[in-house]
Amino acid sequence: MRLALLFNRKLWAIFMSAAVEEGNPQPREIREKVANIGIFVMTQTREMQLNPDPRKLLPLININLNLAAGLSGRA
Repeated sequence: MRLALLFNRKLWAIFMSAAVEEGNPQPREIREKVANIGIFVMTQTREMQLNPDPRKLLPLININLNLAAGLSGRA
């Protein structure tokens, strides 16, 4: 689980960096939402690393599934 959380953190760090990048063509509202979701993901991930509880994984899994569905056009 530790490696999966680390990977997820790295992935969301990339998303957050892209969201705040000055040349990002997405509307500000979208970029802010991505950044806010990223903050939530980082907080949840840190909490999971400090106090592992498999029940806390569900929100992270759902966020990632929804993101993947949206990126693949299934949303």
